[in-house]
Amino acid sequence: MDNWLTTPLYLGALRTEERPALAASAERMPAALTDWLARLRLLYGVPFNYLVPDSRLLPQESVRFFYIDRNFTDRLVDGALSVGKSTTREYAQAQATHSGVRAKVDEEERVLRPRLRKTPGIARIVAPQPADLTGLLLRSRAVSGWPGLEVKAYRDITTARPEGRPLPLLRMDRLAPDVLLCVFEGVPTRVDVEEPREGIQFGVDLQDRNGDGLVEPSADTPSGFRLKLRKLRGASTGQTVAGNRTVAVPVRRSNRRVLHVRALRDLLQQQLVASGDADANPGTLTSGELALQMFQFPFQQRFEGNGSGAYTASSQYIDTVLQVAVIAQPLRVEEVRALFPLAQ
Repeated sequence: MDNWLTTPLYLGALRTEERPALAASAERMPAALTDWLARLRLLYGVPFNYLVPDSRLLPQESVRFFYIDRNFTDRLVDGALSVGKSTTREYAQAQATHSGVRAKVDEEERVLRPRLRKTPGIARIVAPQPADLTGLLLRSRAVSGWPGLEVKAYRDITTARPEGRPLPLLRMDRLAPDVLLCVFEGVPTRVDVEEPREGIQFGVDLQDRNGDGLVEPSADTPSGFRLKLRKLRGASTGQTVAGNRTVAVPVRRSNRRVLHVRALRDLLQQQLVASGDADANPGTLTSGELALQMFQFPFQQRFEGNGSGAYTASSQYIDTVLQVAVIAQPLRVEEVRALFPLAQ
């Protein structure tokens, strides 16, 4: 004999008669539950080996761009909510409130990161169709070396609007000391990875690298480093001297990784005078003028896509330290089979 609780007649009556009240209950969902489900949507708590099942998929000094399949994240949410679906009535309630719960979570995932960071957030909107979620996984020494690393994504880049439209960054977390995960709302055309801009920094320019990416000294640059000459006064203060004149940076004999600051100051003063540029002639180079010569902007690594999922790397600085050796593209079927022969 069939259980009357599972008959189509009962289920139909329950869904029809109680649907308005049940659907309205989604609006009363506790904030803590909405927050937790939004985190799940953004892959919080998902084991790393579910995201990258083999280390060869994310080698050292590489970046991988990806889409997030909303069917996958919706099933995560369904699985979490399944603990409350043990009776027929609870199943009916889950079905009646599904659309409302999904809309609440769609809304919450946009504002989760700003709220966690206690910063002004993205406007709460309920879109008829949530935007695609994309992201990147960056494995590099730059992640551990610069804790304040910044990542910005853009799209709709045109001639009239070369800066593009910034995409909301929904999540940015370190999954390991050298692994960074970012999730964007939308599909970016360009992604910029930059050194932090919290303060002024000083440095020199790397003249050349060898095959291993290490400093390559030369006859005219024994240290492997050079420094561009900059103007010291007038409207063009800070701009490079005509001809992009540079000086070889002197280092200590006892330790080639330590700059010889006094020798560098004397050399800069000599070369600035010799440049013949009135705005670059310091007379006697002061500490402030030395600082102006050594001032460095944050390095930036840029990844630009063509809309088909492939990205190319470039940098606004020739001697950037944020060089990523591999931009991992989507794997072909044969590559997956080679990685996981037992799964065939």
